[in-house]
Amino acid sequence: MSEANKSRSQPKSSGNFKIAKDAVVCSEAQLVGDVTIGSRTVIHPTARILAEGGPIVIGDNNLIQEKVTIINSKPSNVESSNVRCMIIGNGNVFEVGAYSESMVVGDRNTFEAKSRVSRVTAISSHCVIGAGCSLDSAETIPPDTMICGRENRQFTMKSVHSSNQQQLDLLIKMLPNYHRLTKSVQPA
Repeated sequence: MSEANKSRSQPKSSGNFKIAKDAVVCSEAQLVGDVTIGSRTVIHPTARILAEGGPIVIGDNNLIQEKVTIINSKPSNVESSNVRCMIIGNGNVFEVGAYSESMVVGDRNTFEAKSRVSRVTAISSHCVIGAGCSLDSAETIPPDTMICGRENRQFTMKSVHSSNQQQLDLLIKMLPNYHRLTKSVQPA
C-alpha cells in the first residue's frame, strides 16, 4: 500500500484519551480532544468522537458502531473560555451512522441508524431515537420515550429494558482479533 493510501485510510486521532483497560477502541476510530471512555465500552472502526468544544465523558458498557459521530462542538455564540463537558451515561447503543451533539445522554438509550440529535436536545434514560429521526428542539426527552417516523412522533414505552451485554461480550472478544486497538494517551 502506498504512503498516500496508508495516511488516507488511517483516521487522525489526537488529544488526551483516557480509555478504561477493558474498553475496546479500534485504532481506525477517530478520537479528537479530551475524551474519556469507560469500562467495557466498544468503539468500532470509522466511529468519530470529537471533543472540539470541551471534554467528552463516555460511561461504561456503551456500544458505538461504525460511522457514528459524537461531537462536542464549539458553539459559535459562546466565548472560548466557556467550556461544557458532554456526558454520555452507561449502556447506550449508537447504531451505524448515528450523529449526536447532545450534551447530556442518560443510561440505556438506543440511537438507531442515521438518527440525529442536536446540542440543545437532552436525552434522559431508556429512550429510543428511531432510524433517521432528527431532534433539534431545546427539550429533554423524558425517560422511556420512543421517537419514530418522519414527524418524530413520541410514544411512552412500557419499561422493558433490554441489555446489550451479550453483544458487548462477543465484540470485546472478537474485535481485538481483527483490529488494532487504541490505548490511553497520558498527558505530557
